[in-house]
Amino acid sequence: MYFKSELRSNYSLEHLLKLLRKNPAFSQYCNQKVIPKGEILKMGPNNRQYFYMVEQGYFSFYYENEYIGKHFIFFVQRDTMINFLLYKEHMDLSFEYKALSDVLVWEIDFAFLRSMILEEDPRNHYQLNYISTIQTLLFHTIVRQTLDAKRRVIYCLVEIAEELSLYTGEHNYVLPDIVTYDLLAEFAGTSRGYTSRIIKELRDLGLLSSSRKPWIIKDLPRLKGLLHET
Repeated sequence: MYFKSELRSNYSLEHLLKLLRKNPAFSQYCNQKVIPKGEILKMGPNNRQYFYMVEQGYFSFYYENEYIGKHFIFFVQRDTMINFLLYKEHMDLSFEYKALSDVLVWEIDFAFLRSMILEEDPRNHYQLNYISTIQTLLFHTIVRQTLDAKRRVIYCLVEIAEELSLYTGEHNYVLPDIVTYDLLAEFAGTSRGYTSRIIKELRDLGLLSSSRKPWIIKDLPRLKGLLHET
């Protein structure tokens, strides 16, 4: 068991690159790459060669299977790991990462990454951080699925504020430019028209500025309070 601050202290792109650069073969196995806006990275049981870590930009993450189709699960941002394999066995899972902006990533050969982590990270901090991050994001997903449509829209705004946004003081949060009516509607699992109606209600309450980018949440505690209303 760890304190959160202890576990997170060495979890960053900078720390990972510092670890990997200890090997003289770093430049042979690690490269920067730009994923253009709109491009999709597909990950599945046969795609185990590369690991990615985001340096700049945002992805939307989708899970797909034959029973539920494709669902928007969460956002991926800086310092997030992509395709970090925990099991040696092949897992029959399919994921998609859609670039919501031009995304700068590090593309790292997974066999190289694994050999370095086994040597330099004996306490498995990277694996534990990855599991902890996924656990938190999946918790948000489960909560969203239990809410009615209006509260899903509000909860998605709260989640974006807490996970992706810039806090500017006095309960104000500046949302990233990727946030649009269409994206929020997809994330909340509602129609664009319904989402627009809820956004207007929040503007009328003085809780949100969305007439132009960037959107600004003006009072996050009050916005969260709406989730408790019936």
